Amino acid sequence: MTEITANLVQQAQAGDDDASRAIVLALHRPVLATIHRFLGAGWRREVEDIAQEVFLKVFRALHAFDPTRAKFTTWVYTFVRNHCYDVLKRRRLPTMSLQATEPDEPQRDVTDRRELQPAANLANEELGRAIGAALSTLGEDQRMAFILREYEHLDYQEIATITGVNEGTVKSRLFRAKESLREQLAPFLQAGA
Repeated sequence: MTEITANLVQQAQAGDDDASRAIVLALHRPVLATIHRFLGAGWRREVEDIAQEVFLKVFRALHAFDPTRAKFTTWVYTFVRNHCYDVLKRRRLPTMSLQATEPDEPQRDVTDRRELQPAANLANEELGRAIGAALSTLGEDQRMAFILREYEHLDYQEIATITGVNEGTVKSRLFRAKESLREQLAPFLQAGA
């Protein structure tokens, strides 16, 4: 992800449309990926709309951003987290198997195509589906902490700021998430995937 400079944020706060566009371009893919990973494949059609809602909230509140309190990206991920939680509260989806239940029903694909090589083999696709399924079983707080740390590479302090808890709680959530994922993905780990 391109680092958002303080100057770029100040220009956007002053109403510069080009600066605002540059911020959206820099954060669009990471925000989409975080929303998709957090909400899961069942929300695939709505991820773009949810991301637009997040960006609207970010730009409506842009005047209130204070660079002495947090990095801009940390501030934005706080909006992502809060909006994802709001979306889940508004519409709790029943859980479903990632395996096809009807003979003519296709398998649900939860792999992130950006991370796979063009000639990805069946084992990678199967592992991707298993990781997506395992992530969906984590509690919301653990899943968000895991996604922000492992996929978005944020540090503990940034995650603590985004989630509104202390670093110890973040570390505890990450530990529990990794233990759960390790247990669920044990067949792949034993197979050397």
